[in-house]
Amino acid sequence: MDDVDYARQVYEILTAPPDPGVSPGHLGDDWIDRSDGFGTEVKVTAIAVVPGDHGNQLDISYVLDLPDDVAAPREGSLLLPLDAEWREVSGYTEPEDYAPRIAMRLVLHIHEHVRAHQPPRDDDRDLPPRAEQHAMLLEVLGREGQVEQQAPNRYVVRREEREVLTVLLTPDQWERVIRRHGLRRAWLLEHFDELFASTPREERFLVFWDGDVTTSTREKLPPTKRPFPPLSETRRRLAEARASGRDFGWFAYTHGSHD
Repeated sequence: MDDVDYARQVYEILTAPPDPGVSPGHLGDDWIDRSDGFGTEVKVTAIAVVPGDHGNQLDISYVLDLPDDVAAPREGSLLLPLDAEWREVSGYTEPEDYAPRIAMRLVLHIHEHVRAHQPPRDDDRDLPPRAEQHAMLLEVLGREGQVEQQAPNRYVVRREEREVLTVLLTPDQWERVIRRHGLRRAWLLEHFDELFASTPREERFLVFWDGDVTTSTREKLPPTKRPFPPLSETRRRLAEARASGRDFGWFAYTHGSHD
């Protein structure tokens, strides 16, 4: 499937009306979570294929339905990876597998979009000098294990009972991370403690992407996550579980039933 056809199918999935037979708070057959405002507060209006530094990208246009007192633009766009090799590694060979993740990422982006247009926090302070910023990075990584800087912008963290973590980060990128997650040391440590605690073992790289650091299964960009099973396989296993009267993990409780 070429990129343009893939993008067209993603657009059709994301703009299709929800199944009226699905109870609020449950997932329909497309597996898209609409309980957080997708399809109501945020709607996709167009998707185009555009070139990027790491292969083609999806340029997703949207409109927002925000309260009158929220000072943020009601229209915007979001770029997401589309490269065919990246899709295969990520488990997004079929558009239906990528569409639910796009919906989730779009809702998260909207929160960032609104926050970016809010006045600065009262406790915003000047950035510390670069030497202090580097010390903050070493402290963050040191909570995970023994840190070694192998080369400029490349660190390895040797962790007990886990794979080595490789960190690829420039000083400019790290400064953006500090600015994004707060200048207070406690905020930064808390953010990364939560990030590392929730990271699957397969994601052994920490890279900079889309204005922030994220874990990845590989060094190459765009970053890749541990893939989910194909949606077709999930549907099949769910149908088998229902037929036998067994529960199929959390899906037995979140997937919508037709009343």
